[in-house]
Amino acid sequence: MEIYIWQQLTDLGAAMLLGIVCGTVYDLLRPVRLRRRHSRALTHLVDAVFVLLALLGIFLFALRIGQGEFRLFMLFGFIGGVAVYYLLLSALLRPLWDFWAEAADRFLALLWKPLAIIGSGVKKMTRLIKKYFHFLQKYSTIKRYKRDFTHIRSDILGNGGRSGHEKSKKGKKKS
Repeated sequence: MEIYIWQQLTDLGAAMLLGIVCGTVYDLLRPVRLRRRHSRALTHLVDAVFVLLALLGIFLFALRIGQGEFRLFMLFGFIGGVAVYYLLLSALLRPLWDFWAEAADRFLALLWKPLAIIGSGVKKMTRLIKKYFHFLQKYSTIKRYKRDFTHIRSDILGNGGRSGHEKSKKGKKKS
């Protein structure tokens, strides 16, 4: 097996390009992490996504470019590509990523607005229905007690469910 210097230089350049791409992806995910600083779960999720994407990229790179091997000079090329990105390109591109992250944040907030309005309406309706059914439960309980009480009194007094006081009121109105 022969070692071609030109092929190794090409592989080194490809590894540097992969490092630049990984640095760009990490820099793209940075505004997402900074917007939600207090959410550790989101930070860990974004970092996990980056690590998985970087590992997938390195694995595919090793399979495709390195013919199944990830050589030491490719590792140095990858690290050099990340360093080149952060030293030369990151400062220039961060304002652009921040702008697009802000635009995406506002767009998602705009999309979320109708759902929030519907959600608050559902919440108000739920409270109103709960209050109404609670009132109906109390109302029906009172009516049931009243009905049961009048049946008990009519059985005890034998006057059809009306007390003598109610009859006397009706009698006074007629005369």
